[in-house]
Amino acid sequence: MLEDYANVFNERKLYLRFNGLMKVFIENCKETKIKGNVARRVSLFNHYYSEFRYQLYCAYYFLGQLDLLEKTIMQQYNELKPFIMFQNEAKMEYDSFIVHEFLLRIMPFLNTLFILQDRLMVIIGLFLDIEYQDPVRKPNESDKVYNRKVETFRSKLQSFAAYATNYSSILKPFPEEVQELVVNYWNQNGQEIRLYRNLNQHQFSLLEEAYIVREPTERFILYLPDNPNEHDFEKLLYDKKRVAIDYFNSEINVFHDFIEGLMKILGVAPERHEFATSTSPNANKIKDYNEGDLMKIWVIKNDAILFSVGKKTPDGEAAKLAMRRIKNKIVGIKWDIK
Repeated sequence: MLEDYANVFNERKLYLRFNGLMKVFIENCKETKIKGNVARRVSLFNHYYSEFRYQLYCAYYFLGQLDLLEKTIMQQYNELKPFIMFQNEAKMEYDSFIVHEFLLRIMPFLNTLFILQDRLMVIIGLFLDIEYQDPVRKPNESDKVYNRKVETFRSKLQSFAAYATNYSSILKPFPEEVQELVVNYWNQNGQEIRLYRNLNQHQFSLLEEAYIVREPTERFILYLPDNPNEHDFEKLLYDKKRVAIDYFNSEINVFHDFIEGLMKILGVAPERHEFATSTSPNANKIKDYNEGDLMKIWVIKNDAILFSVGKKTPDGEAAKLAMRRIKNKIVGIKWDIK
């Protein structure tokens, strides 16, 4: 399950520098009073950082599911294989329920990587305490036009593509080494995989070219088009024989190296992952709730941690804590052939 990916990341030494980013951020804030704009920055950083780490786990989870389903499809095919009268077929169209399960995980993976791209520069901007001012209003510019311009500008601050193309110079406040790495990643990898996501999301599915190929090795394959910037379905090309799962694994590796490269530039040291540990400096404080309000149930491994509000102390803090053992393992999300 997702919580196991903390261990997977440690074993494979993945995103260790990114995992150290929160520690450096908190250390940088130690001598600062956490109030006003600083409190908002701390809150936003914690929110986006925690979301990003969760999305990283999701991306690898979906890739693991695709790998497992590919193997399961081949198990199903091998049961059928003795009854197939082959001639000279190099590939076979193959459709089954398990194939549909495989295809259903393409979009979630692409969307997850899309989100990770977009959140990355927001996190680094908060870490570096970069602030932006709304565009300057032109003389005689109507409220409608100006408000639309401001809305567009603010939305671009949430888009990796905007930073990579330096929309309204929003990349300039970052260190030059960061700028160079961002642009290079975008030009060489980031833009293309984003095009596949947009093609699948807004135009048509990427699920047409799914086969079992017989040479050089028998395997289930979904081919991706060579030209993901093409919006005319009939003009899609498949000459490069780009295998979806191989491409996704390659791109997530590039993305990992890109992130760790950014963290190295920022001077972040590697830290081991710990699943479900709070990264908020104020996470142990529960304030402004009435007695009897149930705050949170947090199940980690087989321990359920129950937070609730008791009688308030003079400083406004009040919390009760209980722990219980609980079943928390799905024995098998698997695809049995029946």
